[in-house]
Amino acid sequence: MIDVRHQDQLTRDEKKVYMALPFGKEKAIKVRNLSKVVGIPERRVYDILNHLSSHSYLVGSFRNQRGGVYRITNKDEYFYTLNMLRNNAKSYERRVRGLEQHRERFE
Repeated sequence: MIDVRHQDQLTRDEKKVYMALPFGKEKAIKVRNLSKVVGIPERRVYDILNHLSSHSYLVGSFRNQRGGVYRITNKDEYFYTLNMLRNNAKSYERRVRGLEQHRERFE
């Protein structure tokens, strides 16, 4: 796997989080636990994960009882994460459209 941004360009905290991510969804770790492992506040870990993903690092996540985050290692994990993000984006877009119906009241 090729990372778009070389790991040497990551901040110390980004590198700690990225290096602590397990490979594959079977070994996914909850963000709360990852936060404890790397010694970084949970909210900041979420921000770092988002930043890594938006800079083309292969960070996957899934939401179920076991849930967690991990490094994507195969096409199933890749497409699962991609489809989940697309579905989330569609859901947010529906919410935005619903709220926009009230825009006149607040302008």
